Amino acid sequence: MSNADALASERTHLRLTCRHLAGSGPKHPADEIEAVAAWLRDYGDQGSGEDLVQGLQPDVYGKGALLEEFEDEVAALFDMPAARFLPSGCMAQPIALRIWSDRAGNPTTAFHATSHLELHEEFGYRELHGLQAHLIGDANRPTTAADVIELIGPDGDAHDTGLASLLVELPAREIGGQLPTWEQLVELSELCRARGIRLHLDGARVWQAAPAYGRSLSELAALFDSIYVSFYKDVGALSGAMLLGPRDFIDEAAIWQRRQGGTLYSAMANIVSARLHLTSCLERMPQLITRARQVAALFSLHEHASVIPDPPHTSMFHLRLEGEVSELLKARDRVAREKGIWLFGGLQPVKGQAAGRTELSMGAASLALSDSELAAAIALLF
Repeated sequence: MSNADALASERTHLRLTCRHLAGSGPKHPADEIEAVAAWLRDYGDQGSGEDLVQGLQPDVYGKGALLEEFEDEVAALFDMPAARFLPSGCMAQPIALRIWSDRAGNPTTAFHATSHLELHEEFGYRELHGLQAHLIGDANRPTTAADVIELIGPDGDAHDTGLASLLVELPAREIGGQLPTWEQLVELSELCRARGIRLHLDGARVWQAAPAYGRSLSELAALFDSIYVSFYKDVGALSGAMLLGPRDFIDEAAIWQRRQGGTLYSAMANIVSARLHLTSCLERMPQLITRARQVAALFSLHEHASVIPDPPHTSMFHLRLEGEVSELLKARDRVAREKGIWLFGGLQPVKGQAAGRTELSMGAASLALSDSELAAAIALLF
């Protein structure tokens, strides 16, 4: 075995056996499938005869009681008229923008330069749906009403600027989970409605945003025309997403889902997994936001560490560490061997600097680590 292979093997062992700071920690791949099966058995025990058989029927091509009940539950959480379960956000969000563009009669949308649609989806919005996008605002901060005015002019609207929609991500992952202030968000929403621009929420991590604002999901949703949410981010379920909006919008989205091959024969395991975890995610999130700020403060005690944003806006933040990335990873490994704590995964080199950057998103694992043992682990890192 080469030295590189031996190092990779040791790091895999440490990652799988240590306690984690971020996320939920390592799990056996079978755990979630077993949890889904147990839920289905328990669900079945509540009925008998025809009721039992009917209750356990899987969804078929996007229809069925198990699926539709969950769609109704999530729609009610956000006080939105309707919802549709889809395989992924990469499918859900371009569909939403396509519908708003078709209704406005123009193909132009706008979003932040660090939007997932721009960075990680091979420009599906353009190649599949023929949409054009303006990258709006400063890439290092959230989108504001002033950014929209700069694009469309002080008197412009959807008709004379050709801007059908605006997508806003809350929180914005690529800039450390930043949020605009609540007042800025309300101003942005009011501007879009006054100018006839449909406002869509990239809510992949909206579960963090609402409690960070001290608002309910429905209060947040009231500012938007359509919303996408994810069930594996923060919730910890198997893959899956949901699109929310007006009833006719969701009916049209279902047609686009079918056109794109997203109406699976059955997504029962994914639906049950999401139902299993969503309530506990919502209950835990305020505590995780507090925990993120506590953890960030522990790192900030060291001159070679900085937090973005400081303090964190939500339950996630970016951590910048000064030093050569290879040496920082060796220090992480040393902490794992001596303290049994896995502080972070990979580090992205900071261009032109001897520094690395990583994302830390708090999950249940962070709550199991005391401040004293975490402080000792961070001290050893440096």
